Amino acid sequence: MLDMLDMRERNFKYSVGMKFRILSCFIAAFLISALATAQSQPGAAKDAEKSGPLALVKTAAKIAGNTQPQDFNNFLAVYVDSQTWSAALKDGDLGPFLKLKEEKPGRSAVLFFSPEKDIAISVFFDGDAAFGVTSAKAKSGKIEASDISAAYKPVSKEMLKDAGQELQFNKSDVITDAGQALTAYQITSADKKLIN
Repeated sequence: MLDMLDMRERNFKYSVGMKFRILSCFIAAFLISALATAQSQPGAAKDAEKSGPLALVKTAAKIAGNTQPQDFNNFLAVYVDSQTWSAALKDGDLGPFLKLKEEKPGRSAVLFFSPEKDIAISVFFDGDAAFGVTSAKAKSGKIEASDISAAYKPVSKEMLKDAGQELQFNKSDVITDAGQALTAYQITSADKKLIN
């Protein structure tokens, strides 16, 4: 009888010990899972930034900086994707640049305009890859379509290098002549931002 009681006590201790170990394993697994999720979320935000409109605008800014030697402070960058292309094509400022390339799925463009709209640059993308750039300056108060097509160049590896400008991008929206909202970024030079 004593052996039976002793055996029950050992089984009870063994059972409690096993339950405690299993519970500890579940808690450890939960904590590891929570830690892994917390660490992966900032990376997901960075990945979204690497593939969203801002990433394309930053790439386009490098290209524009390498093709136009000037300060991009106070320029406006307008992002046009394949869903907003047709509305932007009808716009008086954007349309002359977008007519250069056909609308197709995955195609987008980033257009830069000086505050006076006398200088404009357009960079074209297929997916995340920039493939063409053009620019134009207003000669008689208006940018001419012939100047846009004459300045078109394919994007080279040299154009993708850092242009040496520290730029800040503040998101906003612009409205096309047809009433379509487009994502835009007001550009400020980091140097100028620190001075002001």
